[in-house]
Amino acid sequence: MSNKEKSNIPEKGTAQHKANEKLIMADPMLKKARDQSQGFTESSTIKTSVPSQAYMDNYDAIFGKKDKKEEE
Repeated sequence: MSNKEKSNIPEKGTAQHKANEKLIMADPMLKKARDQSQGFTESSTIKTSVPSQAYMDNYDAIFGKKDKKEEE
């Protein structure tokens, strides 16, 4: 008996897989458990937040001034 025959995990794209994903996406606890089992951690996800003070202080150095007349 091969490992594929023993597995209870449905193949991607099947109706059962889609139903399972819909259920997982509806429950944050299940989503977190699934992500951890696939190797994703909270720190590996993209996070958006307010820019840091260092970023705001150096914005002009990074992107340059928008209007040259403001410098004069």
